[in-house]
Amino acid sequence: MSRNASTDEFYFVTLTVTNWIDVFTRRLYNDFIIENLAWCQKHKKLNIYAYVIMTNHIHLVANVTGGSLGDVLGHFKTYTSKELFKMIANNTQESRRDWIIKAFEKAGKYNPLNTNHQFWQNGNYPVLLYTTAVIDQKIDYIHNNPVRAGFVGSAHEFWYSSANPESPLEIIY
Repeated sequence: MSRNASTDEFYFVTLTVTNWIDVFTRRLYNDFIIENLAWCQKHKKLNIYAYVIMTNHIHLVANVTGGSLGDVLGHFKTYTSKELFKMIANNTQESRRDWIIKAFEKAGKYNPLNTNHQFWQNGNYPVLLYTTAVIDQKIDYIHNNPVRAGFVGSAHEFWYSSANPESPLEIIY
């Protein structure tokens, strides 16, 4: 199975914050992720079939039309890493600001792939979804992630999820 996801087949992908830091507990950061995923949909031909933004990771069922999912997610992670780092550093209302910045800087210091900090863990390890049953299973897993975490009673109640009929991100059905 290819790990670069260069086809238009369906993939399950997880993007995880370094050290599993709970960054996405603030609406500001979640809205920024939504905005950038929407930009990738419009400009990079990213097709999102299901998603959820949890406190420290994002799950997607996605592909790219005529391109590489790995390339699109790499660009997404590079840009959002820099911008989220700045947003946190400049957010005087962020009670965990100093701790989070130090954690990202320390992670970047020990990773030769980074220059100043590391927001996302390396890689996204796309998993090819090869049957309709497997696609359905992964979408169910994604949608029920907030329920299993105890954030909501029903999947459709979680705002940052494609299970919510009023989801802020357009998905492909």
